[in-house]
Amino acid sequence: MISPLRALADECRKNWQDSIDVMTPEEWLGKQIFRKIVIFDEFHLFFYWGDTFRERMWECFLELSQFSEQTYLLTATLSEAMKKEISFFETQFDRIFWVDQGNQRLKTSPSVYLKAPSAKWIKDLIEIQPKNESVKLIFCRYRNEVLDWEKRLRHLGFTTVSCLGGESQFMPAKLEITPFPDFIISTTVLSHGVNLPRIQKIYFLYPVQNIDFWIQMVARGGRRGESYQVFALERPFGLKWNWWTNLLAVSWISLKMRFKLTLRPAWFLKD
Repeated sequence: MISPLRALADECRKNWQDSIDVMTPEEWLGKQIFRKIVIFDEFHLFFYWGDTFRERMWECFLELSQFSEQTYLLTATLSEAMKKEISFFETQFDRIFWVDQGNQRLKTSPSVYLKAPSAKWIKDLIEIQPKNESVKLIFCRYRNEVLDWEKRLRHLGFTTVSCLGGESQFMPAKLEITPFPDFIISTTVLSHGVNLPRIQKIYFLYPVQNIDFWIQMVARGGRRGESYQVFALERPFGLKWNWWTNLLAVSWISLKMRFKLTLRPAWFLKD
């Protein structure tokens, strides 16, 4: 099995021991081990990341799909774009099989989904959240934003755990030390593969245009069927949403935010 996430690969190796060879794409390219059956887990990441900043993922897929007897592509977000792109390889090799685990649907829909008027509105909302109440997840676009937000929230007295790309394997240890932080702050790396505590609220600090990544990121809430809320900058994909209800909810929250922000002491505003 080839996993694009080191944390997930480590977990599988621990659970399965020697029954299945589990590697990341980079590990496989270093060893060049061929097997009759190959499973690509979270294949949409091979598709998107392999075309941008992790080209070796796509190289791994091309080589293994040619020489294995059976190749299985696992994903919970099988988009038409992926189907169209991989259809070429399916015509060349009749040993490639899709395993659609989610059909681009959320297991549990959010109880509240609000489209925010701006990123600043979401940032102000984050800063007035109560402490020690629930675990909340913040998705940032860039690595430096994650670090800035962790510094900011700790200055405000919140407990935080952060994760950057290439560091997902360290998250279990971090969560052992701080199992229920006020905020988990991350890039898209935590949209897959790492077990998180129950997430009550998810905040997006940038618009997510890719439906596959959006589903994976929103699905970090409700993993065990619990209710959760989402605050984002785009309308939801495939969910019932009413702009009038959204406007009323945003207006009401804005009034409460204005009241709380005016009561903040001077030290609260310092960086």
